[in-house]
Amino acid sequence: MKKYILTAFLFFAIFSVLNAQDSRRRPNRTTPTVQKQQTDSVAPVPDNFPVTGTTVDTAKVDIPPIYGWKISPRLGERIFLPMDTAIINFHQSMLVDGLDVNVGYLGNVGSPAQSMIFFDRPESSRFVFLDAMHYWRKDPQDKYYLNTKVPYSNVRYQTGGGGQSAEQRLQTEISMNMGKKLNVGFDFDYVYSRGNYTSLSNKQMNYDFYASYIGDKYKMHAFLSNNNFNNIENGGITNPLYITNPNSDEIVQTQFRGNSLDIPVRMQSTWNKMRGKHLYVTNRYDLGNDEEEYMVNDTTKAWRKKANYISPASVIFTTHYTDQKRRFLSDYAGMDTLYHYYNNIDGESVDLEPKYMSNINDFMSYYSFKNTFALAMNEGFRKWTKFGLTAFAEYDMRKYSMPGGLPGLHERYGENALTIGGVLSKEKGKYLRYKASAEFNILDGKDYKLEGEITTMLNLFGKQVSAKANGYIKSISPSFFQKNFSTKYWNWDSENTNFSNTNRVYVGGEINFPELSFSKTRISGGMENIKNYIYYNEKKITAQESGSVQVVSLRLDQELKAGIFHWDNQIVYQKSGNENVIPLPQLSIYSNIYLMTKIAKVLTLQMGVDGHFFTEYYAPGYEPLTMQFYNQREEKIGNFPITTAYVNLHLKFTRFYIMMYNLTNGMGNGESFTLYRYPVNPRMLKLGISWRFNN
Repeated sequence: MKKYILTAFLFFAIFSVLNAQDSRRRPNRTTPTVQKQQTDSVAPVPDNFPVTGTTVDTAKVDIPPIYGWKISPRLGERIFLPMDTAIINFHQSMLVDGLDVNVGYLGNVGSPAQSMIFFDRPESSRFVFLDAMHYWRKDPQDKYYLNTKVPYSNVRYQTGGGGQSAEQRLQTEISMNMGKKLNVGFDFDYVYSRGNYTSLSNKQMNYDFYASYIGDKYKMHAFLSNNNFNNIENGGITNPLYITNPNSDEIVQTQFRGNSLDIPVRMQSTWNKMRGKHLYVTNRYDLGNDEEEYMVNDTTKAWRKKANYISPASVIFTTHYTDQKRRFLSDYAGMDTLYHYYNNIDGESVDLEPKYMSNINDFMSYYSFKNTFALAMNEGFRKWTKFGLTAFAEYDMRKYSMPGGLPGLHERYGENALTIGGVLSKEKGKYLRYKASAEFNILDGKDYKLEGEITTMLNLFGKQVSAKANGYIKSISPSFFQKNFSTKYWNWDSENTNFSNTNRVYVGGEINFPELSFSKTRISGGMENIKNYIYYNEKKITAQESGSVQVVSLRLDQELKAGIFHWDNQIVYQKSGNENVIPLPQLSIYSNIYLMTKIAKVLTLQMGVDGHFFTEYYAPGYEPLTMQFYNQREEKIGNFPITTAYVNLHLKFTRFYIMMYNLTNGMGNGESFTLYRYPVNPRMLKLGISWRFNN
């Protein structure tokens, strides 16, 4: 392992030396120079600086004092994004509910969670136990890089409830430039949520170090992160009537007095513990000569940067090492009566004896060492090159381990993937931009992805309308832990599951209408056909639907305002062709009514009420043993709003909120659930603050 890491850093060092040796004689400070040179391809905010996902990396622009971007993990292309300085809706950014239009989760901050919007769910990862934590984990593509002229730091803190049910989250970020080209930073994220229900606590401590070097010819991004998740599991409450109808005879007989911590749960003294790390470095070196010789006077020559120079080609090398570990353990005496012992044979259960008789203590791990080499022809280096073209090859070495036949023994497995592909893109121009990519795993012979996106501008009643269409065709092999699983209770392997590749075909698009004085509108939608979809069935084990399932979605984002009155809505309609395989709420709504004004011309006040609502459906359950969301057909959930009354304040670099969460708790049908057996937190007061420093 050490030799691979050493190789990656030697490669980085060689590139740095090459960049240093390329320097030439410069004119002195009194020598005339060309226009100011920058390193990226789009203009600054607010008009032209990329705020919605442009990935071009070669034009020269004036750059604001502080700006940020994310990167594409394979090629290290920069995707510029706006800074997190939103004046409104700060309270929603600190809620699990606010992570999407509607989210199914266990109840408190740091919980396993899944979006109810099908097309917002990420593709299943190679280590499936992390999928339920994707809102809290940080992969290379999630890292937000900064470039700032002065040291930058940001502290965010939120708290809610108190005593035995308090929840807290502290996030800090520090970033500083060491010169114009090198930036280093550190992020820290700590979650401690004791939970409003027995044995449902979360404790997380995640941190990362990062660096970026954006030179004239050499660019580098480095990312080292650690994730640490500790979830105490309760398996959900024993009876939903404790929430929906606590006055029923069945509940009254239990002497229940209304305290959520007194509601019986299915398990105690049970933990899911996960540890992991990422080490990621991507290097990009631009070929060609970016300098020219010119005459200072009749007898003196000097070198200067070429104006508007674009490198003809770039060499890219990316290294990504990750390892993840998951342990499931329990001291709960009732576990043996809670779980049946069986194997998964083609989606059907076969009863067996438990693997061992001591308390459950099962360990799984995943390791990946991935290297990518790419050669890119850059868009615009000649007038006739109206597009960019990149070819790449990627080798991924993967290792897995899971419990063996006897306690304490582990079985180890390995697999390799060699992926080749290319990207064709046009990222410049106002009226037509596109990007198409293709990749194929030549070792597997079955995995492939074809993806495309095209963006244009249309004229509607004299106004410019942005329109985008996108689609893909994918054939995705099952991940190792979908095909293989081993614990004290449940066991299956690839010979029994016999899964085929999942084939997905998607087409969709969006239209952004011109912003008016009273309205802002965006319409998007898509349709996907999925064959051989892998899911967790009513028995909570993996299954595959051999036929095809269609999913259709249409979304409206509408913002209305009149003076200080605002009404924002996000409405999503979804239809699944097979609710037994992919259950979805047909209608999901987030609505926010508020007043916004200035106090003393410096303090922004936002005061309002918002709510999340979804129509009734067989919402998934969550299984701690597999850490997966499974389909259930016992109870429908929905038709109940999760509402919040809030006040947001914004003063220069400080944001603050105070809210009363779940105002409608106990009202109407009382269905304050987002997952089967997992109610959301009861009514509670929450506070939060964000304090940004630039000095």
